[in-house]
Amino acid sequence: MLREQIYAQATAALQERRRHAQQEQERRSDQIEREIPETLELNRHLRATCTAILQAAQSGNPQERLRQIEQRSLEADAMLRQLLTAHGYPADYLDLHYACPDCSDTGFVSGVPCACLKKEIGRISAEQLNVQSGLKLSSFERFSLSYYRDLPAEQQQAMAKVLQACKRYAADFAPGKAGNLLMFGGTGLGKTHLSLSIAKEILDKGYSVVYDATGSLLHILEREKFGRAEQDDTMQLLLECDLLILDDFGTEQDSSLNRSMIYTLLNSRINSGRAMIVNTNLDHAEIRTRYGDRILSRLLFTSEILHFYGKDIRMQKYMEQRG
Repeated sequence: MLREQIYAQATAALQERRRHAQQEQERRSDQIEREIPETLELNRHLRATCTAILQAAQSGNPQERLRQIEQRSLEADAMLRQLLTAHGYPADYLDLHYACPDCSDTGFVSGVPCACLKKEIGRISAEQLNVQSGLKLSSFERFSLSYYRDLPAEQQQAMAKVLQACKRYAADFAPGKAGNLLMFGGTGLGKTHLSLSIAKEILDKGYSVVYDATGSLLHILEREKFGRAEQDDTMQLLLECDLLILDDFGTEQDSSLNRSMIYTLLNSRINSGRAMIVNTNLDHAEIRTRYGDRILSRLLFTSEILHFYGKDIRMQKYMEQRG
């Protein structure tokens, strides 16, 4: 999806939110007028305020007239709020409640794009990138500790703690406050499953998540860098999304360009406090050999370390199916 299409889709989403807020306010107003007839006259007075202001502006003493209109309007509004609370409703029940109080769901504040518009653009962009990656979400409910039952007791306990750590991470996630997770372990031990379970929970909260194999993302960035792609803002998306999940870290092609892009990506997100989950089959020494001490230290000292143990679950399932 091109940048212009993403922008159009984002602004359309905000316009729909604004229409919904206005329709909801009208519904509440009709409801209250039916339940509390005394509010009819007060609402009529408040709706007539705009007309009265225009007339006052054309009078001989507009400032005094405007002051009187404002005073009567404040009195009517106070009486209306008292009626609402007396009947068990919040005092602001008839106010317009926009999703974004800064821009009233217009997407702009004083002509400048609002943070909510930027977030919506990021969400749609991440969604499109995830479609390209073939993202298929998992769930914590489908993650079974039974596949680790043949492990030594301490490793079984370690895997149970890994599952709880991932659930806690997803439950407590908030942009700018969540830390990073660094998942170590061999192929097929559940790193991807738990990462995608976290992604599902966080997407359900309305945050933007980008997931893909590290090599695939680097390939996209390389294409954009050398002008072989339709758009060139993937790096910005990777730097700004609420959660970035780098799967199969260390399986991408080893090159100076890839190492440079990885360092830029990791360092920028860590410095800006944006959360990451990094999954790798490499151990500490292999990461140091491949990427150097700078990347290793940045990963180790800014992440909660989760070690995975066991035998390839995909192979276990295959053997179960064979009977």
